[in-house]
Amino acid sequence: MIIKKKVSTRRNLLALLTALLAIVLLSASPAQASDTVKWKPVSTNSNWSCGAYIGHNDRSHIRLKACIVTNSSGGAQAVLVVQNAGTSDQYLGKGRVIFESQLGGDVWCAPTNLAEGRTAGCYAPTVQVGRCWRTTSATVELTLTRVTAATANGQYVPCG
Repeated sequence: MIIKKKVSTRRNLLALLTALLAIVLLSASPAQASDTVKWKPVSTNSNWSCGAYIGHNDRSHIRLKACIVTNSSGGAQAVLVVQNAGTSDQYLGKGRVIFESQLGGDVWCAPTNLAEGRTAGCYAPTVQVGRCWRTTSATVELTLTRVTAATANGQYVPCG
C-alpha cells in the first residue's frame, strides 16, 4: 500500500510539473521584430528636423542622415535619408531606424539599389508622442559590404 501511494504521488507531481511547463511554454510569446519597409522618395518641409549628412565609412559618396517628422496631432516618425552623390548606381544593404522603441517606432529597411544622384528615405512608423515631448534621438544605420555607419538626431517639440 505504501508503494502504491508513493507511485501515485510521483505521478501526480509529474503531471503537475508537465502541466505547469506546458502553460509556461504556451504563454511565452516571441519578441516582436520590427517591420521591413521599402524605400520611398523624400520631400521635406517645415515638419522635418534633420541632422547633417555624414559620409558612409565604406563609400564616402553615399551619405546618410537622421530626420524626425512631426505632425500637429502629436505624431512623430523617424526617417533614414540616404543620398547617392556618386556617378553610378549603388546597392544599399541593411538599413535600420531606431526611434521611440517602446512605442513601436523602429523599422528595418529593405535592401535596394539607389540610382546615381538620387535620394531616398526609409520611413519608420508614425507613433503618438504627444505635443510636448523630447526624444533623445532617432538613430539610423546603414550597412554596406559589412561596414555600418550610424548617425542620430534629436528634437524637442514645444507645447503649443
